Amino acid sequence: MTSSRRSTSAAETAADPRCVSVRSRGKFAGLHAKDIALSVLCLSVGPLIYAASLATVAAMLVLTCASLVVSRQDSSSIVVKSILPLAGFAPLLVWMLLSAAWSLDGGASVDVTLRLVVLFLSGTLLVTSFASLPIERLAGPLTAVGLGFAGASVVVAVDLELGGHLARFLHEPRLNGVDPALGYGRAATLHAILLAPVLVGLLRLGFPRLAVGFALLGAAAILETSSLSAKTALAVGLFVLVAVWVVPRLRWIGLGVFGCAVVGLPLIFPLPLGAEAACWLADHKASAAHRLEIWSFVTERIRQRPLTGWGLDAARRLPDGTRPVVIHHCDEAGRPDGIALSNQALPLHPHNAVLQVWLELGGVGVALGFGPLIFAIWHAFRIPKWRIPPVQAMIAATFAAAVSIGLISFGIWQEWFLSGLFTAAAFVVASARQSADGVHGMGVRQV
Repeated sequence: MTSSRRSTSAAETAADPRCVSVRSRGKFAGLHAKDIALSVLCLSVGPLIYAASLATVAAMLVLTCASLVVSRQDSSSIVVKSILPLAGFAPLLVWMLLSAAWSLDGGASVDVTLRLVVLFLSGTLLVTSFASLPIERLAGPLTAVGLGFAGASVVVAVDLELGGHLARFLHEPRLNGVDPALGYGRAATLHAILLAPVLVGLLRLGFPRLAVGFALLGAAAILETSSLSAKTALAVGLFVLVAVWVVPRLRWIGLGVFGCAVVGLPLIFPLPLGAEAACWLADHKASAAHRLEIWSFVTERIRQRPLTGWGLDAARRLPDGTRPVVIHHCDEAGRPDGIALSNQALPLHPHNAVLQVWLELGGVGVALGFGPLIFAIWHAFRIPKWRIPPVQAMIAATFAAAVSIGLISFGIWQEWFLSGLFTAAAFVVASARQSADGVHGMGVRQV
């Protein structure tokens, strides 16, 4: 009789979703306690990069080490699994090193290559770790990174509303005499890229209120900053997230447009602007007019060495790159009337990832760099378990946000930016691997 009652009780427990939920929460709590260090690190990511965006490199390296420690029983397996994706980018790294032979500064090319090798190795291990850890062990880190960014968003928004005193304290002397909202610009761009994966991840974990709060606070903080690239990424990411969630087939459009941009951007510039359009840009957004000048200068140099490029990190040393460029305001007759902006033909880098790779590594580098990237996104779309609208939309939105920033701002080899991209990729994987419990009833279907 006792045995029968126990068997019946066990069957009822298994059939009762409330019991399953309680049991799952207990298991989650135990795992959270066991992996508390990784969750605490994830909690600190948002505040850390807003306090010092260059610390993104350290954050990624520490997260990688922590992930390997958490999975110490499988760490050797993770290292082996990371070999294949790393091998996909190995030819690019080799080509970077070879470019030192014809670079304008061979020593700088070698130095940058070695630093990028470390970043690619660490980033690949981080993404592979998040792809290999048990799903339950990723719930805590995913929730923690959302809470961390939500808390950082509140601090940033309040600080900028009160005059930006904290921003000035954290980012002096860079902010002396300028808008303190500029101090949070780099962090805001990474926040915009991470918005979609964390938002969808929290929904899939069954935390809709936290997800909505995270998104609203994040949007408020990003909009308070002075970073146009972050605001653009926010708008693009949210638009793509909604569009692909509603019509999943739209995911291929973004990938196709990016592929066309990789091939066609050097052919577009110099972009002919009429006098009226040039005057409007000079009066309303002189920095955009300067970007067009930069891209025109860069494409001229690309055509001089289209196959091999000028060598890694050559953008800083191109002949005539320091030539002064002056953008003038216009009077009512469309004639020059005062200086809107004064800068160089190519200050440090082209502010466009595609053109920078073309410039420094040529067509060979473009094929070796963007080819594996496009294949990786295509493969992510094709993973059977990820072929549901929320995951497809999240991947497309994160990719679109990152591309929108890469095409208008920052140098593609800047360590903090690359580290942020690898970290975002890791959380895309963590979010995609969660169960769909949190999105039941939202029309989830396989596509």
